[in-house]
Amino acid sequence: MVFGLSMYFLTDTGAFERDLSEMEELRSRVDENVFEWKSGQVAWLRINGTHIDYPVMQASDNKWYLSHDFLGRDSAAGAVFLDYRNASDFSDKVAIIYGHRMNGNLMFSELAKYEDRGFLEEHREAILVLRGGKRMRLEVADFREIDAEDELYREIRISGYNEAAIVLSTCDRDMHEKRNIVILRQ
Repeated sequence: MVFGLSMYFLTDTGAFERDLSEMEELRSRVDENVFEWKSGQVAWLRINGTHIDYPVMQASDNKWYLSHDFLGRDSAAGAVFLDYRNASDFSDKVAIIYGHRMNGNLMFSELAKYEDRGFLEEHREAILVLRGGKRMRLEVADFREIDAEDELYREIRISGYNEAAIVLSTCDRDMHEKRNIVILRQ
């Protein structure tokens, strides 16, 4: 049985990305340095060697993009999005980007792979393209499993980390009260 979820489809074995022209066109425009920004889009995130290659959205709360795709359509898969409390130009000391942990290496499911230090060493390079074309070259610095009530989510602060950072966050598949985070630094 297949249920439409805008940019994903759900089968008995999990969710998979559709080959939608909107997403593929956007990805090719990032490669060509030609940007067509969608309403609500603040950046584009790509981690080399992974499937993490998505527009980063932002709304006035952290609920909208949990259930809406990057085009604003209803979607159980949601979208990758920046915490509403963060500046859209990523000038905060800590910025949090959320994404669902989907099956099939989609959205932020690959964050869990960073628990393996070998994977982390082989997949360190990331890029964040901001509105206006500014490119931030980033490096994956660390993987952590943290509590869903960690100070990161309350105070946008990472304990034991003093550098400016961009944090990628997703739920832990097995423990609903835990989150997998990957810390990126310039």
